[in-house]
Amino acid sequence: MVAARSDPGGPGWSRRGGPAAVAGTAADLDGARRALLSPPPGARRLDPASLREVLVELYDFWLVRRAAAIGIADGAALVATGALGRRELVPWSRPRLLLVRDGTRSGPDAGEAGRVAASLWAPLRDTAAGADTAVATVGEAVASSLRDLDAALGLLDARLIAGDPATAERLAATAHQAWRAGIGDRFDHVVGATCARWARAGEAAVQIAPDLREGRGGLRDLRLLDALVTARWVDRPAVDVEPARALLLDLRTELHRRSGRPRDVLDADDAQALADVPELRFADRVALARSLSAASRTVAHALDVALRPAVPTARRWAARRPRAAGIVEDGGAVALARGARIGRDPGLVLRLAAAAATTGRPLAVASVRRLAEAAPELRAPWPESARAELLALLGAGGTMVEVIDTLDRGGLWGRLFPEWSAVRDLPPGDHRHAWTVDRHLLEVTRHAAELTARVPRPDLLLIGALVHDLGRGGGGDHTARSAVLARRIGLRVGLPDADAETLARMVRHHRLLPLTALRHDPEDPATARSVVRTLGADPELVELVAALAEADARGTGPRAWSPWRAALVDDLVGRCRALLGGGPGTVEPGVR
Repeated sequence: MVAARSDPGGPGWSRRGGPAAVAGTAADLDGARRALLSPPPGARRLDPASLREVLVELYDFWLVRRAAAIGIADGAALVATGALGRRELVPWSRPRLLLVRDGTRSGPDAGEAGRVAASLWAPLRDTAAGADTAVATVGEAVASSLRDLDAALGLLDARLIAGDPATAERLAATAHQAWRAGIGDRFDHVVGATCARWARAGEAAVQIAPDLREGRGGLRDLRLLDALVTARWVDRPAVDVEPARALLLDLRTELHRRSGRPRDVLDADDAQALADVPELRFADRVALARSLSAASRTVAHALDVALRPAVPTARRWAARRPRAAGIVEDGGAVALARGARIGRDPGLVLRLAAAAATTGRPLAVASVRRLAEAAPELRAPWPESARAELLALLGAGGTMVEVIDTLDRGGLWGRLFPEWSAVRDLPPGDHRHAWTVDRHLLEVTRHAAELTARVPRPDLLLIGALVHDLGRGGGGDHTARSAVLARRIGLRVGLPDADAETLARMVRHHRLLPLTALRHDPEDPATARSVVRTLGADPELVELVAALAEADARGTGPRAWSPWRAALVDDLVGRCRALLGGGPGTVEPGVR
């Protein structure tokens, strides 16, 4: 634990010409912050990492001078926790400070410490960013951390600002010991709190407006991962998460600087503005979005691995159970059997994925790595068994999303579908969409799995949902391009030519029903007749397009499939069915 430097000394700072934060008032500190965030004309603009460094030094310098002026009793220590403690302070982070008193007879009593603290940091509460402050003994601070996860994580970052180093060291050592000793008992609570946070904030990697701090794969996950490593609960991640940390911090720093307030959700307008920041070195908004998505996936994957011990003990130590040829369930995950013929079994990847999705178990990371190193290519056309495993995977619903994401991170999904690289981490360019294009495809497939009982060809619906927007990876009409890719993929997975053609037509017209229902008079017989003619008077295709339209809307965002819109489409589909079923206005089958 090291005391702060006595002088900020960072880029753009000089004792004579820099912000005069020495008087210790709120105005002094706010003026210095403003000078850093909005430098005067001609002054150098700090890059995000340098800005964080200088902000930390500014607060350290201000607090050291303030503490020297007021005086801290023997045995007391002023300690920074949280972002200030770990030197990751972004422009609108609230500094967290703790005045730790000795608690012995020779040390200051609670009343005296409280008076010192009030004088010490009262001005901080009047600054624009504010501050979170507390006074406690070592024992009181650690006891509080046992009840409050956020307090526990904050104490792990404790750093001495001023005062007695021995007290600060005792606080840090006791907090670390308590965290290590108690992690087994509080691990379920840690997992529950983390999952609840994810449910509120969503996934930073795939959302169009990601939460850089709270979202899954965000900075809070990195902090938790650090804490689990500190507790010796897990080893350091096999993948290097430091580039992801730097990117997330840089984006959050620039978002705060741009918005002038503590804002952590990066919307499309912010992303466009941040893509133009020279220090971030992004070619455009798409490059920024893809880099952020890749970084968040890295963090989420590393924490997923760390949280695997959340599987109940009985399941973790259960015997290896066979699931399919070459596949077992082992330690709560689906893994390759010891005798799996990796190099001679092209269908093993899909069989492993289908077993994981249908049982709701995660894929064993080591098995994915082994397959990536040695699995042979699944040549076209796929055998019927491989296509059956693909359909089992796609039809598994929500569990399918995590499994495919794991395959994609491991380099296996792109081998099966090389077209996926064009939409991986790709923002859709449409404000109605809540997800990146690759995640949108998986969400639509998840919803399509719930509709398979409504269509005569569930296999075509599932494959169509998976590929219906693959054409968004290029310019021009994405539906026409997606249809071409759909036919190619249909033939690759072993569909007969006629089925591949139906798949392509379904994808080509997957927006036909919603657009027609919204833009044309449903009472006009010509409206339904036009739809039926466009779909070649094919009753099977009408049902497939109707189901895909609903799944597509549900997988787009919460407002894309309202009851009103659903009623319009259902009415149009009903009129099309009536035409195909006979009666006035019937269109002869086969007419295109």
